[in-house]
Amino acid sequence: MIRHLATAAGVLASLLAAVALLIRFVPIRSEVVLALAAAAPYLTAAAVLGLVCFVVARRRPATVVAAILCVALIVLLLPRYLGPDPAPANSVPVRVLSLNLGMGQADPQSVRSAAESADVLVLQELTPQAAHGLAQAGIEEVFAHRVIEPRPGAAGIGVYSRYPIVDHTIVPGYSMPMLRARLEIDGVPLRATVLAVHIAAPLVSPLQYFTADIDRFPQTLRDVARDAGPGPVIVAGDFNATRDMLPFRRLLDTGYHDAAEQAGAGLVRTFPSGRRYPPLLGIDHVLVRNCVATSAATVPVAGSDHRGLLATVQVPVE
Repeated sequence: MIRHLATAAGVLASLLAAVALLIRFVPIRSEVVLALAAAAPYLTAAAVLGLVCFVVARRRPATVVAAILCVALIVLLLPRYLGPDPAPANSVPVRVLSLNLGMGQADPQSVRSAAESADVLVLQELTPQAAHGLAQAGIEEVFAHRVIEPRPGAAGIGVYSRYPIVDHTIVPGYSMPMLRARLEIDGVPLRATVLAVHIAAPLVSPLQYFTADIDRFPQTLRDVARDAGPGPVIVAGDFNATRDMLPFRRLLDTGYHDAAEQAGAGLVRTFPSGRRYPPLLGIDHVLVRNCVATSAATVPVAGSDHRGLLATVQVPVE
């Protein structure tokens, strides 16, 4: 009886593990695929359970299959824990904090406290009231330069910087505006490009808004890279997608690196925040090009349903 129960449990667990493996390569065209892809890192544990069950049941062929599943899933997850990549010999550290303000509900003083450890602050869901609250909290004492687009609801976005912002533009064609700014960093001969991002949320708005945004985004990344040339590019914001979703990984095919993976930071989870349980999903990201991320960590901010993502990026001097 125990052997049969262990076999049944092993089959079920291995099926879940197979889903965790295969769902990473499926386009996001339904909420079910989206949810399974988001849960993929947690379903990985089912591979280990399946292996143990088949060993207990003494099912040798099934044990081999379960072991292969374990190895495949570990190979997929392991790069997130290896790092950081070596930084350029001559480089300047730039600390970038990306934060979704939760429809403008984040506590302004808490935002300022978190931002004091950053050189560049990228905000999403920056409402007019939130912008005013940040000004009252003295955010401009931390960042002498800013370009912001406060808007009601989730549409506002902004970049605050310790470095001079020499020009900026709104990137059109998305559900919510994106903001591109060029910065002059002390000691860096080439201007750095910062792209503030907010992809439509798939479970708040209809899924097609998310898919349209994220399918269009690789071309925007290519355009930004072309305009920046050899200059450093930092892309930060709320992508509403995890590393395990195929559309997100396609963004990395354009020559960018995920800062959390490059830094070996593991599963950097930012959402949801402010609950009795820790965040479950890593949907906020920093991408880098022509520079190297050496650290990435989350930062709690009172009032927001996201944790901030703070990355240290080494920008080459030569």
